[in-house]
Amino acid sequence: MPDAEGVSTTARLVGRIVAPLVNTNEPEAEVIELNVLPSAPVARGDVVCVLETSKATMAVESEHDGWVGEVHVALHDRITAGDPICEVFDAVPPPSASPARAPAADSAGAGARPRLTRKAEAMARAAGIDLSTLPTDRFVTERDILALVGPARPAPAGLDETLLARIRPNSVVIFGGGGLARDLIDSMRTRHELEALCVVDDRLEPGQDVLGVPVVGGRDRLEALVEAGVRLAVNAVGGIGAIQVRIDIFEALERAGLQLATLVDRGAMVAPSATLAPGAQLFPGAVVSSGAVIGRGALINTGAIVSHDCRIGDYSHVAPGAILAGDVTVGEATLIGMGVTATLGCRIGSRCIVGNGAAVTADVPDRAIVSAGSVWPPPGSGAARGGRA
Repeated sequence: MPDAEGVSTTARLVGRIVAPLVNTNEPEAEVIELNVLPSAPVARGDVVCVLETSKATMAVESEHDGWVGEVHVALHDRITAGDPICEVFDAVPPPSASPARAPAADSAGAGARPRLTRKAEAMARAAGIDLSTLPTDRFVTERDILALVGPARPAPAGLDETLLARIRPNSVVIFGGGGLARDLIDSMRTRHELEALCVVDDRLEPGQDVLGVPVVGGRDRLEALVEAGVRLAVNAVGGIGAIQVRIDIFEALERAGLQLATLVDRGAMVAPSATLAPGAQLFPGAVVSSGAVIGRGALINTGAIVSHDCRIGDYSHVAPGAILAGDVTVGEATLIGMGVTATLGCRIGSRCIVGNGAAVTADVPDRAIVSAGSVWPPPGSGAARGGRA
């Protein structure tokens, strides 16, 4: 029977929710999302929490209908498979119905970290609230955040609450939904420093997805994403044959207030002395050697080799399998095709197209086109072969 506050004095345990084994080679997992509070209702299929290891993420669902007892975990806790998460009762349980969780070392006192529901954390970050100023002796809920900032504004146009709740400092919007986007999403998933939040593509309809990453619409959604707290973007339009399209997208991203994320696939190799500008993208098997400089928005594709002291200009694209010997300079907005080789010390100008399989043995002037499979300079041109000393 419930007491005056609606708490049942005869609540019966109907089930326990424990941490599953997320990864067979990694028994521990981090609680990256926590969606339940003591004495709150829960239904079969509700996501109680989300656990993450270095290689996998798993949503833990309730198998029971009822009310939550004591919650034994906190956001960002590391727990082991089999550890209790919470109990479920057939009525609102009194505080003593479930054993109290021993407080974590950082759950109280100086240096404590506040414990928020996922939605409350998203609201706090969007409002610019310093999380360290929030209470640490209890769960902070959406009601607490509303009390600080007032009623929530409507979600920015075209963005649902699920997407808003996933926004983090490392969340990335991907412009473009084609093959390059899929490669970039896979690259992000190899390293975990960046998280693909959503895809923006003028040709795709909201509700579609790219490798499970939702499409939110076209470029008219960029300002709404920035308003919601997204700060990073990657350009997934390669611009082969129309490099200005890729450049225009970079400029549109920056006008909207987004920063260009630099993305290096785990399978790429970058020398410590190399320099990567914002927006540079390195794909699996790419090699960037000592002293090399990769420009803003430049793309070093799968298996391409950029040897020591090379300089790749802004927005240029070095296609799969290209090999640039040491001290090669490539101007801005130039396409170096698949399998191209360039001799030591060559300078390839700006806005050039070097066709697949071409061999470059001397400097290439700005806006030149080197035919696929050919040797540069053309026979009879009078240009001396061999790069600069």
